Parts: sequence; C-alpha cells; structure tokens
Amino acid sequence: MFRKIISNITFSPALVGQLGFYAKRLRKEETTRRLGLVFVALALVVQALAVFQPPESANASNRNDFVSGGLGQGANKSIGNFLTPYDTNSNHLRDVMNYTGITRQEIAAAKYTYWAPGKTLSWGFESRFSAAQGEKTVKVTGPSGNAITTVYARPMTLYGYTSASRIYGWVGHSQKMGWFAIMQTCGNLVTTKVPPVPRPPAPKPVSAPTPKPVSTPTPTPPQIIENIIQSKTAINASQGLVDASTVTAQASDQIQYTITAQNAGNAQATVKLEEHLADVLEYATMLDNGGGTFDATAKTLVWPDVQLAPDAKAIRTFAIRVLDTIPATAQGISDPSSYNCVMTNVFGNAVTINVNCTAPKVVEQVVSELPKTGPSENIIFAGVVLAISTYFYARTRQVKKEVRLIRRSLNTGTI
Repeated sequence: MFRKIISNITFSPALVGQLGFYAKRLRKEETTRRLGLVFVALALVVQALAVFQPPESANASNRNDFVSGGLGQGANKSIGNFLTPYDTNSNHLRDVMNYTGITRQEIAAAKYTYWAPGKTLSWGFESRFSAAQGEKTVKVTGPSGNAITTVYARPMTLYGYTSASRIYGWVGHSQKMGWFAIMQTCGNLVTTKVPPVPRPPAPKPVSAPTPKPVSTPTPTPPQIIENIIQSKTAINASQGLVDASTVTAQASDQIQYTITAQNAGNAQATVKLEEHLADVLEYATMLDNGGGTFDATAKTLVWPDVQLAPDAKAIRTFAIRVLDTIPATAQGISDPSSYNCVMTNVFGNAVTINVNCTAPKVVEQVVSELPKTGPSENIIFAGVVLAISTYFYARTRQVKKEVRLIRRSLNTGTI
C-alpha cells in the first residue's frame, strides 16, 4: 500500500489523505510492535534465568527415598551424593547395601547412564503396593542376625513406567547381586532380584552329653504355625456407601476404611496394626482415627498390638475426608505414585481410589512430558523470535520516518 501511494501521489494529490491515514496506522503498529518487542525481550531474560538457575521441583523428595532430594541435577549430579550418606550410614543406607552384598567400591565404579524398567525392582523405605502386585518385603538384618530396618522392593512397572521409558542413574555390577543401579532422582537401589534370607548363625558346638538309658519316646508336639492374614476394604460414605475403589472420589467425600487381621495359625499370635497413609493424605485429611494414634509427621495410624487366638480376628475402622480443593501439585519426581490423582495404601491387599483432579492434572496425565529441548535450543529459539520482532519494529519506524519526510516535501512543494 505504501509503495502504491508514493508512486501515484505525483499524479493524484488527493492521495495525501490516504497517506495521512497510513501514517496514523503506522503509529498504532509501532506501538503494538514496541510492546511485542518488550515482551519478547522479557521472555528472553526469563529463559536465560531458567538456563543459568534451573528451577527445582517442589515435590522432589519423598519418605520412600534412600537419599532425600536425589543425587543432584545437571552439573550437580554425582554418585558422591550417594556415598556421603552411605559413609555416615544415614537412614541405615550402608546397612541396606551391606545386606545386598553391594560394596562401596562397586558403587563408586558405577557409570551414569539410563535403563528401561524391564523386570527390575525399585527399592524404597515405604510400602507402596501389595504382595499380590509383586512387592517384596525385605527385612534387613546385621551379621549376627539382628533386625535393623525394613525396605520394600517392587517392580518398576507398577509406577507406570513403560518399555519405552528411560530411567536415569548410575549402573554398576556387583559380584554378589549382578546388575544394579541407583536412581538419580531419589537414590533408590534398583536390582533384578532380592538377596536370599541369610541363614542364622550356627550355634556354638557343645560337648556331647553323657549317654542316658533308653526310654520310651515321647510324642512329637504339633508344629506351631504362624499365619496372619491381613485384608482391607473401603466404602465411599458420600456416594451411597459404595465400594470406594469403584467410583471416583470427589472433593469433600468421606471414605471409611476397614482393616482386618485374622490369625489363621494354630497358636496365639501378637499382631501389629499399623497403617501408612502418606499417599492417601496427599488428597485427604484424617476424619476419625478409629481409636488409633495418628502420627502427623510419619503419616501413620497405629493401634496397640493385639493377641489373637487361632481363628480370631481384629477389626479396626477409620475415616478420611477428601480435601475441599483438590491440589494440582505436579506428580512426584522421585516417586511417580505421589500426586498421581490416585489414593493407594496397603494392608494385606492394596486399595486404590481414583481422585477427580483439576484440569492441569488431566493435561499432565495426557501429555506426560514436553519435547526434549536443551538450554541451547531454547536460547536459540528465543533469539530468533527476538530478531524477528526487532526487524518488524525497525521496519515500522523506518516507513514512519519516510512518510514524515514525504509529507514534509508535499508541504514545501518539492513533490
């Protein structure tokens, strides 16, 4: 349009009016493009800050982790971040590794890479799934057979990983355990098997007793068998007392859990009644303790131990209330089962309840991750956008200046 007006203005002076209109339009375009340039420049500044000071996830650690916060990101990642708590035996980390037979030298020799979940087992300090799903309880003991701590090993596929997933960390080889890995995000041990339960130390030899006269043998007493069967159910009291695992929990719903421990053995047994509710309480609050003691720090609900005769049962109930506003917290970095719009806990069997999450969480589940671009690609893209915005802004100023010169020439009669 500008070229058409200028080329015809000497033949048709009436086009001066259109030139004035075009000048006003250029002023508006200049304002718009100036704002666009400012915003692009600000975006480039923010992008630069994100490159030089990358953000950290607000949900980067979990009580299940071997190393809280993981082994570092970017230039800060190092197997040394695992060896430091190992050397101090923080959280019995060295005891756990000694139990598996993986030595410090084998850990230090591990190389940073990635692996696919396959049939690997991820270890952790908290129970996340049931034995029926493949979770194994590992009671860590010392050289003398003394109990130290309990850890849990479960198939990594239970976290939602697929065969195409890449899990980053340090991979090594142990003479006793074979292939092993340590996850970057949480420091958790990954293996392909669980070590066999060690044999108890052999009793000290004693001198042979003096032979006694042969007497009539006494009947062998029946073998004492301990077998405690645990089970769990949940009902949604806000949706017609239906099985809570068959409906989606809504905000403010009240859910009642019932746990049962039955002695299926042939002798009296002491039963420990304890509920780990960390995953449930991400989306809910405790409503009724059911006579138990709730530890808000450990997120556990504990009842006094009970003595159960054969075939006897112990039944406990408690209730939780889903939060009025369901949080949109991003899914856990170190524990993908955290903030995944599902409330799961285990007492014998796992009870899984879906939660009606907000739109951002739905997007998170549909689009699991953005395209993988590094800092260099992001800076280059932002630089290209800035260059284009600068070009159009400069071009608008140049054309505006040319219009001003032409109008001045018209007013002085040189055109």
